[in-house]
Amino acid sequence: MHKAISKVIPLLIFIFSLAYFSISVYFFSTGFMGTMYIVLILVPLAFIVYVLRSLRDGTLYPKLGFKVNALIAAVYIALCIYLIYYLTSEYINLIWLRAGAFNLADKIVAVVVFLLMMEYSRREHKVLFYLNLFLMFYCVYGWLFPGVFGHPGVSWERVITSSTVEIKLGTFGTYAQTGAGIIGAFMLILGVAIGVGVQESIVKVIVKGLGRRVSLAPQTAVLSSMALATSSGSGAAISTLTGQFTIPLMKSLGFPPAYAASVEGASALGGLIMPPVMAIAAFLMADFLGVSYFEVMARGFAPAFVYYFTIAFSVYLMTLRYVRMVKAERVEDVLSKLGVTRLIDKLNFILFFTCLAALIYLMGGLWWPEMRAALTATTAFLIIALTFRVILHEASGLKGRVFDLLKCLRRTIEGFTLTLVDLMLLLAVLGIMINLFTVSGWLLKLGMMMMSLGEAGPLALITITFIIGMFLGLGLPPSATYILTAIIIAPAMIALGFNPWITHFYAFFIAMMSEYTPPTSLSAAVTSRIAGASFMETMLRTLQVSIPIFFLTFTLFNWGDLVIEPGVKQLAAVLMVTVGCLGVSLAIYGKLSRRRALDIALRGAAMALGLMVLFHPERTLCIVMALVLIPLLILGVRRSRKLY
Repeated sequence: MHKAISKVIPLLIFIFSLAYFSISVYFFSTGFMGTMYIVLILVPLAFIVYVLRSLRDGTLYPKLGFKVNALIAAVYIALCIYLIYYLTSEYINLIWLRAGAFNLADKIVAVVVFLLMMEYSRREHKVLFYLNLFLMFYCVYGWLFPGVFGHPGVSWERVITSSTVEIKLGTFGTYAQTGAGIIGAFMLILGVAIGVGVQESIVKVIVKGLGRRVSLAPQTAVLSSMALATSSGSGAAISTLTGQFTIPLMKSLGFPPAYAASVEGASALGGLIMPPVMAIAAFLMADFLGVSYFEVMARGFAPAFVYYFTIAFSVYLMTLRYVRMVKAERVEDVLSKLGVTRLIDKLNFILFFTCLAALIYLMGGLWWPEMRAALTATTAFLIIALTFRVILHEASGLKGRVFDLLKCLRRTIEGFTLTLVDLMLLLAVLGIMINLFTVSGWLLKLGMMMMSLGEAGPLALITITFIIGMFLGLGLPPSATYILTAIIIAPAMIALGFNPWITHFYAFFIAMMSEYTPPTSLSAAVTSRIAGASFMETMLRTLQVSIPIFFLTFTLFNWGDLVIEPGVKQLAAVLMVTVGCLGVSLAIYGKLSRRRALDIALRGAAMALGLMVLFHPERTLCIVMALVLIPLLILGVRRSRKLY
């Protein structure tokens, strides 16, 4: 019985993944009924796939045994199927005829939806779970709280129905609708990349192409992670895929384990800010600002360039320091694990970046809607990639080629769905959180408090925003941190005169830092395990290598042209910020003299000049300092090459 059910689970995962994929693609191509309707189907489907995946992996309720787990999974699936039926069939009644006056059946459905979402958050995002529990208590028993935080309280019925069957809010609100719409459309690219093996091809082409050149081999971590970051906003996923090859390669060249892990971790975390597929928060930023995602993406290239260029420079200086005489056999042992770079790998590499270029052109050149552009580019990507596989597949005969084609399609479907499952459910839970903030009136009160703090001066508000964002980031994922920061503090900053783009990118970068900092640095956990290094040391080194993200966060207020408007002014800001970040990097990793005192003095000068370029408010002085710093950078590189 156990074995029979175990064999059925992968089939069920594929069936429900196929349903999710088919409904999503149909919606992307037709816009049928809008996101507010389609999300009623996709959120329960996501929960079904999540439950089946957990059952397959043995992580549903491990202490209860397989049979009990299978029974619980069956109940969950049955409930979700009923939810899809009820919510879609009663859609008009829920949003129009019975809005605010729900009947008993509506309330029962509301309780089921609420409990399922709370159970997901309890299992996967405990901080969000406890935060939502507190907010529920606060909503109902607000009269127990003193002073400005007190309120008369609302009913349990209002708390639950507003979070579920009031479809414009809560579980099925704006955030889940964004996940079902534009985010899902962009994740199609990642699904196809997974399905046809493009990610592996990218890693193979870059790592094997540069890995035998000692001076360039460490840069494979930067370049391969940056390449994958264009279609994935997950630092941990990129670290897992590329780190298994780049970290051993760097270690074989002489990098200490923690440094090898930190280079890979910092490079992978750039996926959060690297267009065209940035972190979830970037898609939400477009919604907050009321602009197209392309406008966010177009501005995102500038900070992404500064980030990766600075990291590449830091890695170059580390290469000079750590790479000595290298045994070719050790490097070949690592590279041999990648296998032979075939023609299909090179074609996949070219095709992938051609697809991304086409996507950008469709959005920015032809001004196509994002979902239409993503669907068109991805469809062409899939058709051409599958054609390449059929023509170049090693198996002889029609049967082998057809089997490989079907296998790729299945991987594409499951890759797309499994990538989106946790994302959709997280967005649904975040919708509940923001709804509870709103229902209690706490959101308005916090906003007014921020306005009062802002009266003390812009620096005070910037500092408070950073402290609150970093505190939230200690336990919440980046998307949750960004949403709370953007909702609570951004309106106050904008009202006090800050540019909306600067304000939201500031909140975005603060949220991204939660992926770098303890205790939620998943990327550091992944890379330290691969490298066999200490987690704490790896995390601290990753923070050091990732120093550009910290400077970018605050540089926005001095070099706002970096994100305000793409154009000539933005290019000038990119140049100045890059020079400043390189100066700081030289101060950390360079060596300018054998005499310790002189070395410290010169590196200190590079640090001071870099910080002045980044933060001094007088533009003319910044330009002068940059002109002084550039020769020092050239000298620093030449001296480091000689002295290391």
